[in-house]
Amino acid sequence: MTLGTGSLCAATLIDRAARWFGAALVAGFAAMVVYVVISRYLFSSTPRWAEELPRLALVWLTFVGAISGFVRGSHFRAGLLDLIVMPPMLRRGLAVLAWLASFVFLAVFILTGWKLTAITWSHQTTALSLPVGLFYLSLPVCCGLALLGLILKGGRT
Repeated sequence: MTLGTGSLCAATLIDRAARWFGAALVAGFAAMVVYVVISRYLFSSTPRWAEELPRLALVWLTFVGAISGFVRGSHFRAGLLDLIVMPPMLRRGLAVLAWLASFVFLAVFILTGWKLTAITWSHQTTALSLPVGLFYLSLPVCCGLALLGLILKGGRT
């Protein structure tokens, strides 16, 4: 299957958006943690969201970061494949196998994440009364974007 340069551009756009959103989440997470530490030790008062909100940000941050890893194809390779496997045909075969494994993995996570989100959406968190499904919603959303980027990239590394 050959995809045009437009699909590569769309995959790059998904990757870039995930990186910017991830950077914003990192900044927000760091600000929350610093605020909680200052509140706890300087003012002897812990905000009621001190555990839930940073945990929610961290869960989303993890899966948003995974989008870039799948779009760039760096999860399975980690830069070592080219050093270990010398014949180009074997490298290409392993790259196709990694792409297929990523495809299946992401598809399973989308379906499982959607089911978990649906099951837990009616439950509420303790402090903020947010739907617990917000934590699990990161699975189908982020894995869906990663799968879209993976398909748009079409196995190119």
